[in-house]
Amino acid sequence: MSNGARMNLIKLDLGKTLGISLALFLVLLTLYMAVFIRMPTFSAKTILDYDPWWFYRHAKEILDNNFQVPKWDLLSFYPPGRPAQPQQGWSYIMIALYEILSFFTHISFMDSAKLAPVIMSALTVIPAFFLGKMLSNKWGGILTAIFATLSPTFIGVSMAGYCDTDAPVVFFSFLCAWVIVLAIKKKKILFYALAVLLNVLFIYTWYFGWYILFFFSLLIPALFVFRLLEDAVHEKKLKLDIRKALSEVKGIAIPILIMLIATNIVIIPILGFLGTIYSFIVSNLGFIFHTGLLVNVSVAELQTINILTSEGFQAVVSRIGFAPTVLTLIGLPLLVVFKIYKKIKIDFAEIFMFLWALLTFYMILNGVRFSLQFSIAASVAAGYVIGNMAKYLRKDVVAASLFGVALLLTLIFVSNAIQMGYSSAGMEVDDNWINMLDWLKNNADKNALVATWWDPGHIIAGYTGLHVHADGAHCSSAECVPYNHNVRIQDMGRMFTTSDENETISLLKKYLELTPEQQQQVKQTFGSIVPDEAFTPVSEVYMIASSDLIGKYYWMSYFGTGTGRNFFQLSFSSYDQTQGIIYYSGEQFMLVRNNDQWVPVVNIPDQGVRNMVIKEVVYYENGEKHLTFENTTNTIDGMLWVDSTYSTAFFMVPEIRDSVFTKMFFFSGEGLSHFELVYSNSEIRLFKVIF
Repeated sequence: MSNGARMNLIKLDLGKTLGISLALFLVLLTLYMAVFIRMPTFSAKTILDYDPWWFYRHAKEILDNNFQVPKWDLLSFYPPGRPAQPQQGWSYIMIALYEILSFFTHISFMDSAKLAPVIMSALTVIPAFFLGKMLSNKWGGILTAIFATLSPTFIGVSMAGYCDTDAPVVFFSFLCAWVIVLAIKKKKILFYALAVLLNVLFIYTWYFGWYILFFFSLLIPALFVFRLLEDAVHEKKLKLDIRKALSEVKGIAIPILIMLIATNIVIIPILGFLGTIYSFIVSNLGFIFHTGLLVNVSVAELQTINILTSEGFQAVVSRIGFAPTVLTLIGLPLLVVFKIYKKIKIDFAEIFMFLWALLTFYMILNGVRFSLQFSIAASVAAGYVIGNMAKYLRKDVVAASLFGVALLLTLIFVSNAIQMGYSSAGMEVDDNWINMLDWLKNNADKNALVATWWDPGHIIAGYTGLHVHADGAHCSSAECVPYNHNVRIQDMGRMFTTSDENETISLLKKYLELTPEQQQQVKQTFGSIVPDEAFTPVSEVYMIASSDLIGKYYWMSYFGTGTGRNFFQLSFSSYDQTQGIIYYSGEQFMLVRNNDQWVPVVNIPDQGVRNMVIKEVVYYENGEKHLTFENTTNTIDGMLWVDSTYSTAFFMVPEIRDSVFTKMFFFSGEGLSHFELVYSNSEIRLFKVIF
């Protein structure tokens, strides 16, 4: 070998070594950033937000129950409670992480649970990198890992302390997709078994974990159609070679079917509570066509998005990030066209990625709740686009410019992720709630029932150990007997929005104790897993009226009365001291000083309302509450409630003004004879119910 050839070989080896070293460094840096960005909330007093308390509570119960899942949940949807949820994989993962951490250091289970989503987010870097690398190259893998672990929607649900299932969902999505592709390529029993095992673990962790395997089943017809079209374009003829397409599809379909059959017919009957791919499809069809629980109608994150509007596009970008969104929606189609034009055959795994991105994009357009699933697919697509840019673009000014733009967008993406991590302190449960929960924990009887709108049910049960009337774990008529989620939210909506206090009491009474007939119905439905404690009468009832229910009043009234009504929250605009007028919402609502009192006036000319006086006004002056009435011919029936600082006012139509909720929250129970105020702060009014 000549010296020149030897030198070229050395340069080649050196370049390869440096490339591998740089790639390894960037992977480790991504892993570090995944942890660093999520740690600011570790110092929070408790688990973050409401829903993560469900998983923390059950993990703690399993740990304290010799690693066995209790068969019945006595705290949720009482009486009588409900069967324990079968998907407990995340609880066991949290326990496993606690056992590992405990081996090296003294750590509480709560602190370990806070770290669990951070650890899972960091581990996500590994399968994300290898999946991205498989689709393009190591640079595509690195970008996939960066976009995956630092997307805004993922950070928002995986901060330290947010131990909901989102972190393991992202981890298993990448891991299962990567291993399934490996199994299809390798066609070996070991990889089939590994893919089936990981998918079962995913499903055991999250019921909708079926979705990766389901998407691969859709790859079979999608691959067939794509190959027909691809071949027609390459050959420049309309004649479709069906036999050739079927030949390739057969080699992909058989491994997929093996994994589907093994998961459904062999593994799942052993763990039958996980359901089947069929039950997954049926439940999702019900979800898509709104035939499920009523509560889904009220979830803001399930409202449709018009991506062609500025508001719709921003709704997606704010959750996914500008770079992966643009690279997926614009860069990916352009790359597909480029490859077809250049007659570069597209691998089946790439077609799966196209399908993955398309299906999850459709999902996010039907509700931003699905943004996490789209962020996973978008990160793969964005990494794939940049990886292919590095592979196919010529090294000229245009290519350099494109890489520069991609690099700039990536740096902006990372910078935004870091800022988001440090601005996530607002996810902590504030002291008003903690102090109220402490009061309940220290003063309520152990058989007490806590009733409020369903959202905070998880933290109430998890923090206090008390029974809750309803919570965020949707409960169908097959799981909650005799009162499912639909019944309970309609009852609670009615309890708050009726003007008849006795009606509220009547509705609460039915949750004090099940009748003998209802008890028998529960036993016949669930058998021996129902403990005797499920029928213990409720000893006392507490009802929470909190400030967040002002914004949720529309849905409470919608479910409770059939007509959705809103509080009109008015913000301070200006004060004309010379005229003695305080303006709210521009000049539409006014407080006009008349002698020694304030008179509320509405002036909305474009709606035909001109200088009309609101019938009632409540305001605070010199520490005293003032309630005044107007009875003129130019009066609007309703009430304007003004806070003590005059910074905010609420206009209430008569139905809202007279509701039990308004009397509870705005008037601290004045005029109510069956509700004793036992705890109050600026955000919450807690009442003990007097039957």
